Amino acid sequence: MRPPRTPARRDAAASPQTPKGFNPGDTVEVVPDEAGLRGAHFAAVVVGPSAKPRGGYTVEYDSLLESEDSDRRLREALPARSLRPRPPPPATRARLGVGGPARGARRRRRAHRRRLEIPKTMPYAKGMQIEVSKLEDNSVVAWSPAVVAKTIWKNNLLVDYTVSKCYGTALSEEIVDVKHVRPCPPQASEISFCINDEVEAFQGDYWWVGVITNVHPEFKYTFKSAHLGTEVEVNQKSLRLRYDWVDDQWEQVSKNVAKLKFTQGVKVEVCSDDEGFRGAWFEATVVKPVNSKFLVEYATLKDDDNTKPLKETVEARHIRPCPPDIPVTDGFKLLDEVDAFCNDGWWVGVVSKVLGENRCMVYFRPWKEEMEFEHAQLRLHCDWMGGRWMRASPALEM
Repeated sequence: MRPPRTPARRDAAASPQTPKGFNPGDTVEVVPDEAGLRGAHFAAVVVGPSAKPRGGYTVEYDSLLESEDSDRRLREALPARSLRPRPPPPATRARLGVGGPARGARRRRRAHRRRLEIPKTMPYAKGMQIEVSKLEDNSVVAWSPAVVAKTIWKNNLLVDYTVSKCYGTALSEEIVDVKHVRPCPPQASEISFCINDEVEAFQGDYWWVGVITNVHPEFKYTFKSAHLGTEVEVNQKSLRLRYDWVDDQWEQVSKNVAKLKFTQGVKVEVCSDDEGFRGAWFEATVVKPVNSKFLVEYATLKDDDNTKPLKETVEARHIRPCPPDIPVTDGFKLLDEVDAFCNDGWWVGVVSKVLGENRCMVYFRPWKEEMEFEHAQLRLHCDWMGGRWMRASPALEM
């Protein structure tokens, strides 16, 4: 691939040096700071230093995969503060069956459920955000957000509900058994859902378990409650993927994800691992599949003589569908994570200043530089994960 004119950067030719602390091959634990995952730790190996975030590292997880139908281990760039040295393995490691056939069994299970590992001991401390189950005939039909106000003996909690109750008999505080409590599920926003997706919808102060039965324009859906059997139209912001808390671990319930096929003529976006390209996506069209790869023709990149669109064979892991067109009705806001169209591609950044008149300043963390863009040159950033478009929390560090 012939490099485009990348956004201005200092020392573009210099490769990042390994920061002090970790070296490639070091075994570490990833300690996320996301609500619902605090206290978790994921085993991983350091691949090398990362230019984004600056001073961070790229790691490869021991047991998390790129997607539900992949055998490739997930790689992720993380800030140094999210890593810690891995402690010596306990004597029970062999008894618990880490690795070998046990790992193979886990991978087969991931074809249906992706498991997020949480430590066996999950204390419910004062101030912790949790969810309390609503039971009907000894079955969980919904979950109510709450905060731990106080621990009572070993198995009970005094909880404060974080939303106002709709029913007059409900209390703002309640003592509950820990068996009816779970941490808040992992937070990630699904951009779009499909018919038969198992989800939870927020209505009447509860997250109700159910399924998507119909898809409407403008990110609206028909939701059918598993308990009541009634259907109601809801918007995307009121829905979340269904996760079950099983054996002190999060299990993402199977989704109705169709196997995506990149056939001739399909519009896609392509990325590259080459220096100067990382973090950018370039619009292209699939010319034809080539064994396990794809021949694509770029929309904006030109060949060496600068007369014809560049054609290139790329690996499947470097290709994705074009992102959905997410409406931005009230304009972009401070700290919105966006893609900015610059120098023939889409580069991820964050809105650092709203200038008015449909213009924003965008900050590019890898180069610690700002550029000005019109709203027409921006789109909300989302990631292609597990066969779906996902959005992370809008809060970002500058």
